[in-house]
Amino acid sequence: MASELAQIEFYFPKDGKKAMGKRELADLIIEEMKKNGSIDYSGFADEKRLRDGIESHLGDVASLGYETLSGEQKQQAEHAIRKTIEKCNEILPIPVKNYVFVFPWSPTEEFRMFGGSLGVAPYSCVFHIFLSPRTWSHEALTNTVAHELNHTIFYYHHYDKFNNYDLLDNLIMEGLAENFREQVADLNPSPWSSALTEEEAFALLASLKDKLDSRDANFSQELFFGSNEYRRWSGYSIGYWVVKKFIRLNEGLSWGEIMKKDSREILDEAIKK
Repeated sequence: MASELAQIEFYFPKDGKKAMGKRELADLIIEEMKKNGSIDYSGFADEKRLRDGIESHLGDVASLGYETLSGEQKQQAEHAIRKTIEKCNEILPIPVKNYVFVFPWSPTEEFRMFGGSLGVAPYSCVFHIFLSPRTWSHEALTNTVAHELNHTIFYYHHYDKFNNYDLLDNLIMEGLAENFREQVADLNPSPWSSALTEEEAFALLASLKDKLDSRDANFSQELFFGSNEYRRWSGYSIGYWVVKKFIRLNEGLSWGEIMKKDSREILDEAIKK
């Protein structure tokens, strides 16, 4: 059953210690993926974009160094990923097989809150996990898998707007992923979900009513990751509280039904009551 839901591949090059920086390590990873025939289902349109995507998330390899996973760590990580995917599927049926790629990560101090596991979902059936051999934990990996898998399912059900989502879509998408992660992992809100209180989140949302259809990447970056005007993680918190209120008002809806809802429908119901 688990193999039908996901294909998991690890790329921690044995020669990685020879890499002087992110570009060299990314090149080694790409070469291994080529040998494995994995480029075509990696979630990127071409090899260059895949290389750039991997490189941008490898962390500070030059200063912190590179480490590979031990055989035992790899076994533990793969087991955690599969078990989490199986649990997710019980709550929210996975519509299509996912391809999961696990890459090395050398996180700096500012990323400590992620617990050694970072995720990116580039496509409707693909997500990448960047894992720190030094600091990853089962809990952090479970959180990453649940969050990113929810993203791929959102892409699947809203593929007509894929790569053209507006600000509201991105707010709701992150809110869905975080509320789903909480249910799967049975954990408290993450630091990014709780950066704002519910009251603060809805107040900020009201001030953004004329910008919700924006596709300005720079503005979105400021709202989600912080600027002089917006507190760090504000976008994540807004999405989290909007979706949480929507779920609270619609307790009878399954996750399968929730994921198919249009972003505007979720917002309208959350703010009218």
